[in-house]
Amino acid sequence: MIDLDLVYAAYQASEERTRQKNIVIARDYYEGEHNTKLSKRQEEFIGFNLDKERFAVNYCAPVVDAVVERMIVTGFLSDDEDYAAWCWDVWEHNRMDAKQRDTHQQAINEAESFVFVDWPEGDEFPTFTPHPRYTDREIGGTGYGCKAHYAQDDPNQELEAISKRWYESYQDEKGNNKTRERMNIYYPDRIERWEATTKGTFHNSGWAPFADDDGDSTIPRVDGAGKPLGIPIAHIHKPGTYELWDAIPLQDLINKTALDIIATADACGFPIRMAYGWVATTDGKPPETDGGNYLALTPGTWVTVGSLEARTEIVPPSDLMPMLAALDSYIMKLAQVTDTPAARFQITGQIAAEGTLKQQEGPLLAKVRAYKTLVGNGWENLCGIARSLGAEHGVTFGDDATVEAQWEPSETRDEKVELETLEIKGRLGVP
Repeated sequence: MIDLDLVYAAYQASEERTRQKNIVIARDYYEGEHNTKLSKRQEEFIGFNLDKERFAVNYCAPVVDAVVERMIVTGFLSDDEDYAAWCWDVWEHNRMDAKQRDTHQQAINEAESFVFVDWPEGDEFPTFTPHPRYTDREIGGTGYGCKAHYAQDDPNQELEAISKRWYESYQDEKGNNKTRERMNIYYPDRIERWEATTKGTFHNSGWAPFADDDGDSTIPRVDGAGKPLGIPIAHIHKPGTYELWDAIPLQDLINKTALDIIATADACGFPIRMAYGWVATTDGKPPETDGGNYLALTPGTWVTVGSLEARTEIVPPSDLMPMLAALDSYIMKLAQVTDTPAARFQITGQIAAEGTLKQQEGPLLAKVRAYKTLVGNGWENLCGIARSLGAEHGVTFGDDATVEAQWEPSETRDEKVELETLEIKGRLGVP
């Protein structure tokens, strides 16, 4: 008889592993860590001063950055002005004007990110600490980060818990330095602490309770009346999947084409002198079996071709323009499939007119607006978590008070037009 629970658990584990692999790929492509293949000749002059030769003409980062640069939280709005002002004070106290960019970059590129909320004893405000999505070391990940657990694995359902995994160093009873993997699971009313072990009991997955000096592996999270304080982590995520997913194949084509252009320019981007009837070797002797005494194929090279007639000939350099046009074409296709304005890549020397730029930005702005809605919900949940902790520190607001994130306009600003508009409104007495 088939155990459906085990089958479903195996399916979930496979899906989770696939998701983590995809996140690692998205991170690598954003950072310019692309799996390009360099020839031996190219390895001599591309990235030769690095630990490992690498090459990338990275157009993935601008695809993500074009969105992130248009997602800037500028304040909070609420019917309770004191609550809105307090949320902004907490935001500024945590210097989220800088931290929000990294959080948005992860949420856009990897589809999700996380922010912890804590309130250190004696502090005036709670602390916000961004965290990435968890990825396992075995698949090239960091072994650090969080994962959201929703009912039925559906983000549209109730958030049941958020887990955090990391590695830490410690000393055993004999004073030996060791490393272990830890995991905390944050529920609305408690925190469960676990450590990886071959003798684990947690779903038979190699995890066992991790107890502190008092022998407790579970920490309650309730107020004085026994009411759950809620999960102290905000899940920041966006609609859809990884922003770069459709860009990755075209990015691979761009890298390959760029390497082909480099190889062509290196091999025949200059006149090549052909020698007929005599051997153009470095020592004037017949070619060695390994070709070690052939003249190197560099500008000014002589190439030997067997012939009874001793003569020379010059082959003109190759025209690279068709290959460069192919490269530009792939870049344009990448811009189109990712709804990124082509002007962002500036593949020509011409500067687009203002009307053209606005037309190109249309699909991007529509995407940004959709992202702001769900990502904004995450920031609003963050304020709610901080507010719940505030009640334990003497900071209270009305029970029905809500908050809404305010954003900087997504459109490219034209300061001259804005000033002229304000001047006209002033003349007309418009507030």
